Amino acid sequence: MRVEASFSRNNLDCLRLFFASIVVFYHVYALTNISAFSSFDAIFSPHFAVRGFFVISGLLIYRSYTRSSSISSYFEKRIRRIYPAYFTVILLAAILLPPLSATYPAQSYGLGFWKYLGANLVFLNFLAPALPGVFTSHINPAVNGALWTLKIEVVFYLAVPLIHYLCVRYGVNRVIGLLFSLSLAWKFGFHALSAAHPSIFLYDKMQVEFPAQLNYFCAGILLLVYFDSLKRHFVAISIVTAGLFLLDHFFTGEKLDVLWISGFVFVLGFWKHLGNFSKYGDFSYGVYILHWPILQTMISFGLTAINPALFLLMALSLIGLASFLMWKLVESRFLASSSHYREAQQVRA
Repeated sequence: MRVEASFSRNNLDCLRLFFASIVVFYHVYALTNISAFSSFDAIFSPHFAVRGFFVISGLLIYRSYTRSSSISSYFEKRIRRIYPAYFTVILLAAILLPPLSATYPAQSYGLGFWKYLGANLVFLNFLAPALPGVFTSHINPAVNGALWTLKIEVVFYLAVPLIHYLCVRYGVNRVIGLLFSLSLAWKFGFHALSAAHPSIFLYDKMQVEFPAQLNYFCAGILLLVYFDSLKRHFVAISIVTAGLFLLDHFFTGEKLDVLWISGFVFVLGFWKHLGNFSKYGDFSYGVYILHWPILQTMISFGLTAINPALFLLMALSLIGLASFLMWKLVESRFLASSSHYREAQQVRA
């Protein structure tokens, strides 16, 4: 079942960079605790950003699968896009951060080091989030706490062929509707358990893991499947999205967020084309996976003591530069020949 959705001109790269930037600003305060940035905690919502990422993933990844010549081709494209930069970030942390350790060299490169390297290279960051003696005095000692979403993204990649098979056999509405409902049941079920038993950390953890995020991915698939019908109603969808956001913000406490986040992605992603930014590359992934260790390293060097505005300028500059280099030196070199980034660059040339 090939999904024919005509949106060669879109703003999804800009939107992903916007979402990644929200996460950066949120973590600037969450990791540094600099009082000048306290408003970031209220202004920037990492939940909104991450869920927006998952909606976009559902739309683009499902489309990628339906346009792939084979399952192996699909997985090759996914590996090329996500793993080289991910591998580079994990390896650079393992090489560059142990000298900052407060422990002896023998401990820095002991069992904890290899556990970190092994677990993180296969997306199991939760098994070994920290390096021995590194960032131990920080608010959060994790080397890269932003990477928790990557394992969920990988599970989505693995699930797409099965989801597509079921959709072909039983119908898109029936299959996606069932998955959507089961995801919400998981999410709100564990939310209720967490509220009733706040001392049990597992309940709080489970309400944000893969099954709880599946409804956002499914929403992205539905945006794709019904895109050609939805695109005739941008004004109406914008009004409904704004109304749902206000209702959810003031009355229902984010219980309806999958609806207005999906509307936000659809309207901002496709209504007015802002330009072919793909010709410059996609820096959102680099921003997302690099910002945490950069901020942690700056904190380790005591840079939180400087003027907050200067700290923020330095942080954003380093993150921007690192993301640019990651794209130029790593990500773009591993793109599949059919990647729309390569096509955009050829048009630019």
